[in-house]
Amino acid sequence: MPLPALAPLLLAGAALPAAPVSAPAQETAADPQQQADGDSGSTGDIFVTARRRQEKSQDVPIAITAFGAAQIEATRTYNLRDLQQLTPSLVITNTNPRNTSINIRGLGNNVAVYNDGLEPAVGVYLDGVYLARPGQSVFDLADLDTIEVLRGPQGTLFGKNTSAGAIVVATKAPSFDVEAGGDASLGNYDFRQLHAYLTGPITDTLAGRLFVSKTDRDGFTYNRYDGRYGQSFHDLNLRGQLLYQPTDRLKLRLIADWGRQSSFTANSILLGAIRTYDNGTLFANNYYDRAARLGYVPVAADAGLRTTDVDANPRYRMNQHGINVTTDLDLGAAMLTSVTAYRAWNWYPHNDGDSTPLDAGADFHQSNEQKQVSQELRVASTGSRRIDYVAGVYYLYQSIRAEAVNRYGSQAAAWFLAPTTNAAVGAAALNGYDVVSHSRPVTDSYAAFAQTIWHITGAVDLTTGLRYTYETKSGYFDQTATGASLAGLTAAQQTAAQTIRSRYGVANFYEASTEAGRLSGQATLSWKVARPVLAYLTYARGNKFGGLNLANITTTGQYAANPVIRPETIDSYEAGIKTSWAGGRLTANAAAFWTDVKDYQTTIVDIERNGVSFFTNAAKVRTRGLEGDLRAAPTRWLSLYASGTYDDARYISYANAPCPIEITGQTLCDLSGRRLPGVSKYAASAGGELRAPVGLTDGHDTDVYLGADYNYRSSSNTSASLSRYSLIPGYALANIRFGIRAPDGRFDIQVWGRNITNSVYYLSIGAANTGAITGTLGDPRTYGVTLRTKW
Repeated sequence: MPLPALAPLLLAGAALPAAPVSAPAQETAADPQQQADGDSGSTGDIFVTARRRQEKSQDVPIAITAFGAAQIEATRTYNLRDLQQLTPSLVITNTNPRNTSINIRGLGNNVAVYNDGLEPAVGVYLDGVYLARPGQSVFDLADLDTIEVLRGPQGTLFGKNTSAGAIVVATKAPSFDVEAGGDASLGNYDFRQLHAYLTGPITDTLAGRLFVSKTDRDGFTYNRYDGRYGQSFHDLNLRGQLLYQPTDRLKLRLIADWGRQSSFTANSILLGAIRTYDNGTLFANNYYDRAARLGYVPVAADAGLRTTDVDANPRYRMNQHGINVTTDLDLGAAMLTSVTAYRAWNWYPHNDGDSTPLDAGADFHQSNEQKQVSQELRVASTGSRRIDYVAGVYYLYQSIRAEAVNRYGSQAAAWFLAPTTNAAVGAAALNGYDVVSHSRPVTDSYAAFAQTIWHITGAVDLTTGLRYTYETKSGYFDQTATGASLAGLTAAQQTAAQTIRSRYGVANFYEASTEAGRLSGQATLSWKVARPVLAYLTYARGNKFGGLNLANITTTGQYAANPVIRPETIDSYEAGIKTSWAGGRLTANAAAFWTDVKDYQTTIVDIERNGVSFFTNAAKVRTRGLEGDLRAAPTRWLSLYASGTYDDARYISYANAPCPIEITGQTLCDLSGRRLPGVSKYAASAGGELRAPVGLTDGHDTDVYLGADYNYRSSSNTSASLSRYSLIPGYALANIRFGIRAPDGRFDIQVWGRNITNSVYYLSIGAANTGAITGTLGDPRTYGVTLRTKW
């Protein structure tokens, strides 16, 4: 039944400044009932697109965790940070959207590395489009078909910097059946959330879909200075789609999206300060010494109080948009797919540079304006044949305009400089001093790829693939510095003032570029040992391309740093088994992995120049471990799941590493044999759902249900130098939900709670050069009610 009245709305939605791209129609998830069977850990087999074709996840010889729409909604997994609670091998560190670190099996973007000139090693794909910056992945995960987490190098088909893995997100496509629905939620901290969608035909060959998401939440971190609460959240997202299908052989899907997000943020929570180095030497001019000298009384060092004290109105604004056109043409023996996309992402923060109400660091921030254009063209065989294949070409252009600002206030000298500094010299040098830099890395990436699956016998397959990527990256760093005139000082005082300024930033300009061609690929031998048992062995070679040091480094002289970072080379070995029993009511999967990384990209902190950080390559890193996944549905009224990971991720050789802040008297430390930052040695998730029928409600079958999810992670470190003051203790989180619903989706009333034990846990911990030890806290206990419907 056409809906001509909807046409203007649907067309207007599609014309919005846009976003994600949808995967080709044949790549979307399977039938809705199969997706519903995936609810809360049941064993319903999700259809995935890990090999760029639609397959059951249990039939794919890849370590993969897939979630259908029902489980995503039931567990309220509406962002990537929540997704990691269901996927132990996935680690998301998100202190703010720009500083988002995504790791799989211990590798990804180094948790201590945020640089516009470097690329992540875990690729996030939204409807077939690679999101080039981690901050682009911070959006509302709703109105989805599936989420897939692919572990290990995926360099053949998901080639752009996926040497550690990929997260593949597919949204729901327009339907030629009229449907509408959504959900509304209310919770503590004045949490309000709305998701709504409308889909249906416009003509016999054109269908549309509109989706809107609005989320607001007040903060939970109290700012003593002005009484406001930080970590608030305000998010609005719109997505419009058109699906044009003039014949059975041609499909064209257009997706456009726009989103914005804002927050009154909060500085990290004070946990104490270093007063002595590990060798017993006094930590001179530490945080408490400075506070006493300026007559400032810090907040109590108690994480449970969730209290900060800052005057600089910390906040951020973020917006993004994009458009994607995906075309599928059925050639009979093959499917030809084109994915064309444009995206833009803009990030505008404002931070307190001293974490106090003093006028010292008035504003320290880095803003970004990013644009990308990508084009992929591929052909994939269809039907049954001895050798299946996928081949294609890919291009990505990315430009990032960045502005970094350090503005020093009227008390900067008193706070930042040693008390032995001449007061007049210090004030003239630093008070009111502004350091502003601009940089612009530009990337052009070209690739050609092919993968074949040779069905050697009915039970044995050999999958091989190669991808050649040629990438160029160029950019510049241009820094200016302005401050008070030094004319009133003596010549000696002027020299002293210039020395101070050189530590905090002076005029600096340089250009840098790098280019390389790299070959990646994989070979997998899989054996259907018996109908319910699939075993496989995989070797994969991956690459994370080189990058640029676009920061305040010097490229000449005694402290010269190379502005070019070499590529990483990854060799990965994996053995796995996937099993399905009792007619699919029980699945048990396991994998063992070993990955060697050469020229690992990481951070050096130059303490001699006021803690300026830049990037280098560690000699060698290794990550190895075991993963297990169990799902059971012993009856239609009970579903259970459990997943676990053991990950031994270490620097194998890193002799010339930066020393942690608690070490004095030496410049470099040997971190060989130490664990990588950002990786828990043990992680586990478990949960399930119990359901029972309660009869009919308004003519609809009705179930009552109770579900719970539990996640544990052992300790991990969040600094490149592995400071003991950056060690996050292990923690566990528990979520619960109960409600009443109609299995056909007509209604669902759910009461939920997250972090129900109100566990105090950290997203990051570290010590500043003042010795102040601070931490960014995860969410406290939250609870609320959700009303969901569709018709």
